[in-house]
Amino acid sequence: MFKIDVEKHESWIGAIGNILEWYNFALFMPFLPILSKGFFPLENAALREVLTFLTMSSGLFMRPLGSAIFGPIGDKFGRRKAISIAILLMAIPTLLIGLLPTYDQIGILAPILLVFLRIFQGISLGGEYTAAMVHIVEQAPKNRRGFYGSLSDAGSNFGVLLGAQALVALYAFFSENDIYSFAWRIPFWLAAFLIPFAFLIPTHLPEKNDEKSREPVFKSLIAYKKEVVCAISITALSAVGFYTLLTFLPYHLVETNALSLKEATTCSAYATMTFIIFTLIGGYASDLCNNKKFFLAVGAIGVAAVICFIFLFGAASFTQWMTLQLLYGLFLGLYYSTRAAFFSNAFPPHVRCTAVSLSVSLGQAIFGGLTPIVMGYVTDVSKVLSTVPAIFVAICCVWALTILNERDSDE
Repeated sequence: MFKIDVEKHESWIGAIGNILEWYNFALFMPFLPILSKGFFPLENAALREVLTFLTMSSGLFMRPLGSAIFGPIGDKFGRRKAISIAILLMAIPTLLIGLLPTYDQIGILAPILLVFLRIFQGISLGGEYTAAMVHIVEQAPKNRRGFYGSLSDAGSNFGVLLGAQALVALYAFFSENDIYSFAWRIPFWLAAFLIPFAFLIPTHLPEKNDEKSREPVFKSLIAYKKEVVCAISITALSAVGFYTLLTFLPYHLVETNALSLKEATTCSAYATMTFIIFTLIGGYASDLCNNKKFFLAVGAIGVAAVICFIFLFGAASFTQWMTLQLLYGLFLGLYYSTRAAFFSNAFPPHVRCTAVSLSVSLGQAIFGGLTPIVMGYVTDVSKVLSTVPAIFVAICCVWALTILNERDSDE
């Protein structure tokens, strides 16, 4: 029988889990223009855009519920158990989305079912992503937690990249009409490969930091209100930065005919590659200089600056758009590089899984869920107003970094 050597490959198992989880969740982003026309075939383009973004964001809005369910499971019964259950909850809805009839086939029931399945994806992500993030940092050597933590976000963004590349790959075998008609479903069917992975994670083995508080997790969490608020404030930047780059911007460029669907997807794919590379570089460098706040601050300021330039001045060609998004990916990678280790070190072990899950999920739900909708509105109003969300969350992030201190990860 095949067995996983958990002791030897702990962090890599968590990273692979994040890759598969995020591949499933992030498929929505590159396929938004296709899902929009298949499930919301409205003549009113503005209304169709809002409904499409709300459907995508419904998964983000449900992430706090997933954290409230799986965070205590991770703190009381072990991180691996929470990860395993959450992976199943992601794989099944993704597979069903690929089988879902469109509006033309079953009418209003199609978008209702799409939202319903997206909600379950969000609940899953709220549980698996941060449980894996915490687990990877806890199992890492003490002087390598920046790099090992970066594996968590590099893995999740590699999953995002696979989702984007799934659309690019379809163009090698199908025409654009075929992709809009039926071929878009194929990448969603690949979720079936995630189901066996959930059963390969041995949940019975002991874990580091398995100290459990006798008090209920949420009651214990009250003592860390400042840390939770700061973590939400820092997450706001990642939410706005991530969903502007990988959700709103590609959709906006296609809808305004600045780029074709293939060109916009290609830009996003290369930006994500840059994102992943600099996530790992920043995580490795943070262990050498033992300064995680520096990378968070530089990344936050850089992301805000690039967003402001994009919406104030734009670009005139595919090459220019590619350059801007590569620079965007660089700064976003530096920001993400130390986030996992920094958040994990902000909370003690007995509430860590719940605290990090709730903080990240609330930040993503509030700011990430609203980003495409807000950006869609402000870009229609004025260029200057389009820069406000990025500037606001960058200020929140820097403020939180000045008052949030790290603790020893094993305290």
